[in-house]
Amino acid sequence: MAVDRWLAFAGVLLVTLCTPGPDFAVVLRHALAGTRAGTRAAAGVITGLTAHTATAALGLAAVVSTHPALLTAIRTAGAGYLGWLGLHALYTARQPPRAHAEPAPRSATPYRDGITTNLLNPKALLFFLGLLPQFLTATADLTTQTLLLAGTTVAAATLWWTAVIAVTSPLRDLFARPRPRRVLDATTGAAFIGLAVAFLQ
Repeated sequence: MAVDRWLAFAGVLLVTLCTPGPDFAVVLRHALAGTRAGTRAAAGVITGLTAHTATAALGLAAVVSTHPALLTAIRTAGAGYLGWLGLHALYTARQPPRAHAEPAPRSATPYRDGITTNLLNPKALLFFLGLLPQFLTATADLTTQTLLLAGTTVAAATLWWTAVIAVTSPLRDLFARPRPRRVLDATTGAAFIGLAVAFLQ
């Protein structure tokens, strides 16, 4: 693969990773509860991205895109999960301040939240389906090219989420306080529900 093609892919990927969405909301919420929780959530997202790139490389994404019913099922499941996260956050925001005395992971399994949100995002699947082929050339081994792009995706995602968690660290003490924590829970809850509605459109 030519260097200019790889750089172009990396540029598009960087913009996509840095654009706020469901993954960002999940990682940020867990990261504000603790570095370990944020890291687990990010690991879940990265696992999902790895699965998406592997699926696109195997051509399975094409099957999904040509069967609207399957894509609709994925979209509905993703909306349902985001809606559940949103309602849970709103419920937490309404609890007495005592419930916020100690910062704690906002879910029993941050990794589960990360991987589920990413895997059930149909836009992520279709993104890789449409993106990867644009940077492959018929004159080189397709498997090698695909592995290179998949590796780039995982590496870039790892660096991005590491940076997000590091930047979030100084804010952790602030959001450990009852009032800011409740505002965060209410805000992220509303955002999750908004994203769930967007998934269904």
